[in-house]
Amino acid sequence: MTLPLTPRQRVYTALRHETPDRVPTALGGGPYGLVDDLYFRLLDYFQLGQAVPPFRQGHNISYMDDRLLSLLDTDFRYCWPARLPNSPVIPGDDENTFFDSFGQIWKRALPYYYAGRGLLQNTTDREDIERLVRWPDPLDPSWMNGVAQRAEELQTHTPYFVVMRMVASHGPFQTACDLRGTENFLTDLIENPDFALALLDRITTLLEGLLDAAMRAGGRWFDMIELPGDDYAGNSGLILSPGMFRRFIKPCLQRMINTIRSHKPEIKIMLHSDGAVGRLIPDFIELGVDVLHPLEPLPSTNIPEIKQKFGNQISFLGGIDISHAMLGSREEVVQEVKTRLAQLAEGGGYILAPANHLQADVPAENVITLFQAAHEWGKYPLAMSSSV
Repeated sequence: MTLPLTPRQRVYTALRHETPDRVPTALGGGPYGLVDDLYFRLLDYFQLGQAVPPFRQGHNISYMDDRLLSLLDTDFRYCWPARLPNSPVIPGDDENTFFDSFGQIWKRALPYYYAGRGLLQNTTDREDIERLVRWPDPLDPSWMNGVAQRAEELQTHTPYFVVMRMVASHGPFQTACDLRGTENFLTDLIENPDFALALLDRITTLLEGLLDAAMRAGGRWFDMIELPGDDYAGNSGLILSPGMFRRFIKPCLQRMINTIRSHKPEIKIMLHSDGAVGRLIPDFIELGVDVLHPLEPLPSTNIPEIKQKFGNQISFLGGIDISHAMLGSREEVVQEVKTRLAQLAEGGGYILAPANHLQADVPAENVITLFQAAHEWGKYPLAMSSSV
């Protein structure tokens, strides 16, 4: 299709693995937003005046400004829960100590927060899962305050692709690592599998409840929903084997996806996992995941090969290197855009976006260049000069 499309039409065309008028772009989702410092510099650059109210507390990615997204000409717009269960928002004994809804301690080391001593760090007693953790009630209607109004407004009065952000920052795997300690939980998968399964089951029950609440509130207006984020890999490979993933984690994801699709079978579902997750992509496809973020440009990840093998079965969101290219010159940013377009955009199935949150060391001008270059070089048919 070559005629100008609305953003929603553009994204749906790409997700059907067809070619729209240009490659869609996105900024502001659960794992690909702007840190607050960079947001304020862009606010000054565009002379937008006062910041919008923060949409959440306890994070350093706190602002969702539709004015900025319009100036950058991105195709997604977002809804979000009123709060997240694992947000460190309850003050502790000092200015750098906080607690989340579970009662889990978090330490602030600006600009980030890190989980402290896990609530279940010293136990593998299954009864302690209920006794030591303060499990939030997903039936509390205040979780989704404002979601229905925002979703309906976006779907009925704007042309944008409507996305429900994550209902929790972490999915079953990383929440288990927060509560138990990462090393302990990875050991549990081998030495205490019954405890690991019980903990994952309890976490998944909570996340199912929050996803159900989100879908009841605004599902009829969502085009896509993000699953709570988990990282199954590091830069060089998987953290847990494909076999471990299939035994312990995949059933949790299937439960969450089934909950979502019980409300709206046709909704698009996005899964986020940092790292070199290529070996798990067949499992993501089998689960019914429509969109994978971020497909990081790592030495251990052969992006063209992944596109060739799986590009007609799953779509990719992200790809843009935030650690090097986005810190460089204007020419380096443009070349990064051309590279990802050449690797991922042929035949549709690609939404260009940062591979993770854009950090404080990214020049504001590079954010503008990123999306200008995406719009210039992302027109279909793709220009030969965007090849690498």
